Amino acid sequence: MNQQPERTRDRAIWIVRLATFGGVVSALGLTWLFSDLAEAYFSGKPAAPTAAVPPKLPAEATPVQKAPTVVQTVVHHPYQGGSTAPAPAGAAPRPPAQGPAAAPPPPPPPVCHSTPSKPC
Repeated sequence: MNQQPERTRDRAIWIVRLATFGGVVSALGLTWLFSDLAEAYFSGKPAAPTAAVPPKLPAEATPVQKAPTVVQTVVHHPYQGGSTAPAPAGAAPRPPAQGPAAAPPPPPPPVCHSTPSKPC
C-alpha cells in the first residue's frame, strides 16, 4: 500500500525533470537558430547586388507655381439719406473706478524652535 504513492511521486519527479530538460534544450535550440539568422542577415557585409536594375525614367519638368485668380466683386448701394458714419473702432481707455488697493500685510516671523545648542 505504501508502494503506490512512491511510484506516483517518482513519476512526477521524472516528468518535472524531463520538462525542465526539454525547456533548456528548446531555449538553446532557439538561441542557435536566431544567432545563425542574425549572422546571415545582420553580419555587416554589403548586400549582394541584385540583377534587376531599375528602369531609367525621363526627367519631368519642374512644376511652376502661380498666384491664384482672385475674384473681387464690388457692390454699390444707392445713397440713403440719414445714414451716418460708423462709430470709431474703439473708445479711449478710462481710468479705474477705484484707486489701488492696499498692500497685504507682511507674513508673520517664523516660529522659533529652540534647541539646547540654539536658544531663541
